Amino acid sequence: MKFNDLVAGLIFLVVAGLFAAGAWNLPNPSQQPLGPSAFPLILAGFLVLCATLLAWQGARAPDRGPALALAGWARSPVALVRLLLVPGAVLFYVFASEALGFLIAGAVILAVLFLAGGVRPKLAVPLALAAALVMHSIFYLGLGVQLPWGLLEPVRW
Repeated sequence: MKFNDLVAGLIFLVVAGLFAAGAWNLPNPSQQPLGPSAFPLILAGFLVLCATLLAWQGARAPDRGPALALAGWARSPVALVRLLLVPGAVLFYVFASEALGFLIAGAVILAVLFLAGGVRPKLAVPLALAAALVMHSIFYLGLGVQLPWGLLEPVRW
């Protein structure tokens, strides 16, 4: 899928505006001149600059083409299903992680995505289990992030 530069620039301008509006309302508990909103506002400013340049370039292009052009892969039902698996995996995690726990939900998500991507099952399942365990170790043990245990609560370490 390819957006015309003018359309993409306008979309990024809207995103930058939303980003800046959210950053502008961040509270500053310490009353420092540079509070928590400073860095996001600077990033929003750079995004506005880049989006404006992109939209300007798109508007000046002699052969702008269509506003939206689908690539060949976007016409394939298999590719669209693979694409929809990613937001589906996020929704699955949101709704199932408390009951199943991070390790089980993460391993299931990774296994499904690996299999959909063409990884052999003999490799996809152990790789998904190992990756979920490594991610859990990094976040839970290394960074102290509390992750849901779900069904594995009795063997929590």
